[in-house]
Amino acid sequence: MVGGRLHCLGCLLKCSAVLLLWVCLYDVEASSCQRVIHKKVGDTVQLSSCSPSEGVTTAIWKYERSMIANKDRKVDEKQFKGRLQLNPTDFSLTVKELIPRDSGEFSFHSEVNNQQRATVTTALRVHESIAKQPVLTGNSTWDPLTNSCTVLLECSVNPDTNVSYKWTVGNQTRNGSRLRYNIREEDGDTKFTCIIYNPVSEMSASHTVKCIKDTQEISTHNNGIGLVVILSVVGGACLLIFLSVIAVWGWKQSKSAVDDDHTVYADITEVAIEDGSKPSSVYETIDNRDLPVMPGPQTIYDKIQLSRVAKASVSPYQDIS
Repeated sequence: MVGGRLHCLGCLLKCSAVLLLWVCLYDVEASSCQRVIHKKVGDTVQLSSCSPSEGVTTAIWKYERSMIANKDRKVDEKQFKGRLQLNPTDFSLTVKELIPRDSGEFSFHSEVNNQQRATVTTALRVHESIAKQPVLTGNSTWDPLTNSCTVLLECSVNPDTNVSYKWTVGNQTRNGSRLRYNIREEDGDTKFTCIIYNPVSEMSASHTVKCIKDTQEISTHNNGIGLVVILSVVGGACLLIFLSVIAVWGWKQSKSAVDDDHTVYADITEVAIEDGSKPSSVYETIDNRDLPVMPGPQTIYDKIQLSRVAKASVSPYQDIS
């Protein structure tokens, strides 16, 4: 009887030890699962079920409460079309070619022998990689009362970019997009570095400031922006020079035309007759410029028909027949 009881007690202890070991292993596996996963655009992520796969009768993956895959390998054909893969052995879910709107909660629902188990939830965060350096702006102002300079700096990026900010000055670190820092003349060159970062990438920009008894404006830009500004200035200058050349050429042409007009009008003016008589008409002036003045009638008609006049007429009218 006593032996039987001892045997039963031994079996009970063995079962308890196995159960305790299983619970420990389950806890270790569950605790090793990532509850929040950060990935960048274009990456691939594998979401673990974080649960033992033995005896599973039902296995379903949901995205924001909508089923996207189940144990029978049926997968969603909408948002994740062609990008999902369910492992039939451990029921892990793989999502390929991640995009920003894939961010959200994925939950794994399962049953063992038709008994529901605890739901495992994983939050996925998909981030854009930081592509541009931040821009530093600010100033350094001399304070005669403390014989030091107050440096005010601001670190800025594209407002649509979701990033965190961190400053480093020497061996000191501060958070935030703005920094206020005091330096002295004897500190010499002091380097300020702004670091922008998200869970998948980071970028930085630096500027060195030296304390002098004057106000200094601080501005740093990345090379791409500087190149655009330089090209814009050069292009504007070339356009201005071209327009100036065209304007000067047009002005000279108009001035030349005016000078030529003055010359014509100067030639076609009234010219005094050498004998002191009243100046003749324009037509007479042009015709008499190189010919001596002849006595007799002075009308145009008379000049045209002069060769046909037989003799002088006493009539006040000229004979034009």
